[in-house]
Amino acid sequence: MSAPALPATRYQRSVRRLLIGFLLLNLIVTAVKFVVGALTGSIAVIADAFNALVDSSSNVIGLLGLRAAAEPPDATHPYGRRKYETIATLGIGGLMLLAGWEVLQDVFQRLSGGQPPEVTPVSLALLLATLPLNIFTVWYEGKRGRQLGSDILIADATSTRVNIFVSLSALIGLLGASIGLPWLDIVVALGIVAYVFRSAYHIIRDTAGVLTDSAAIDPHLVESIARSVPGVWFATRVRSRGREDDVHLDLHIKVDPAMATEQAHAIASEVERQLRHRLAGVVDAVVHIEPGEAAPLSEWDAIAVRLRALADGLGLGVHNLHIDVLDGRYLVDVDVEVNSTLSLTQSHALVTEFEARARLDLPGLTDIVTHIEPALPGDHSLLMIGPEADHLSDRIVAIANRVAQRPAAHHLILRHSHRPGRIDLSLHCTAPGESPLIEAHLLAEKVERQLRAEVPELDHVTIHVEPPE
Repeated sequence: MSAPALPATRYQRSVRRLLIGFLLLNLIVTAVKFVVGALTGSIAVIADAFNALVDSSSNVIGLLGLRAAAEPPDATHPYGRRKYETIATLGIGGLMLLAGWEVLQDVFQRLSGGQPPEVTPVSLALLLATLPLNIFTVWYEGKRGRQLGSDILIADATSTRVNIFVSLSALIGLLGASIGLPWLDIVVALGIVAYVFRSAYHIIRDTAGVLTDSAAIDPHLVESIARSVPGVWFATRVRSRGREDDVHLDLHIKVDPAMATEQAHAIASEVERQLRHRLAGVVDAVVHIEPGEAAPLSEWDAIAVRLRALADGLGLGVHNLHIDVLDGRYLVDVDVEVNSTLSLTQSHALVTEFEARARLDLPGLTDIVTHIEPALPGDHSLLMIGPEADHLSDRIVAIANRVAQRPAAHHLILRHSHRPGRIDLSLHCTAPGESPLIEAHLLAEKVERQLRAEVPELDHVTIHVEPPE
């Protein structure tokens, strides 16, 4: 079934109103059938009355379960209380088993010498009058249950559907008695018992699966969706549980070990978003990130992975990593991001510790040179506007178009850098869609080199190359 389309409060209110309405209707039907059963002494009619009683009782159980399930998540129930609705559904299945057992006991009594049923036109008319009510209940309650994604309504509709077959079977039993076949009542009652037990079994089986945390979603489907996210190498250890409209799942994904923590986290967030978007009923997805084992890593990649791990351990960020080989050993230049609230002494001590750990862990390292940058999460650059910015934008577009040898530059954004007197630039450039990726990358590098040569005040430059629209 699909998740409720309505907000939680409207969903609860809609299901509650339906259950109250069906409760009143079932109470009327129950009273009529018990009267008919008492007048005729028919086991089949009494069985029908017991099923109508189950319908009424199931409505009450549904209302209690719905009330409990409406409570929001808290410290004692961090996953919410939606399973109370499942517990109430399980109660409906238990009531159906009880009704079937009562009918079976009546059959034993009849086989021991009980009196056959007596049929009157009045009792037959009363029994026939309840059938349209039950048919309407099954149709409307089942329809609304599927629309709202309510286990309670669907189980209650199943119980009422059983009641319809019971009514039809009771009529057959009464007909058999009227034509001199009293044993037909016993055969029909046994058929009713079999049908009730079968329906109750399906309800109990489905609800028990939810309560025992059986898998709610095919793990292969989850793995396929996770692997479709760029950057995910492999997905494994998928676990899911809960109701079809309240699924919680977790899984492990493997990513490039050279990937920065922030990038790996972004990939995990995208996997979670895709799972919630593409799998109906998923309300929570937890993705565990693991480094993939891409063997063998080059020496340069191994150095980059280790430096990022060392930086993560000290709460630092690294970027613009550059490695040179000098006499068979490595010289590393790297920008290190440090919390901007720290003093120079504190920042330098952290970076010095980072350098010391790098030299200890990487014996082939001849030297490491760090450039300390403040990490400024709340500091926003100011856009450049006005005639000066317009003139500079025109210059930059002209330079980029000259390098590309065609009108290519667009979507240009200029802003004041954190460094005094410097400017940050973001620029989009088009390149032929059929051109190899390496050519597009070289174009971006050529444009950036020329811009830095002619506009020396540029600081950070980002050029996005894309095919024409």
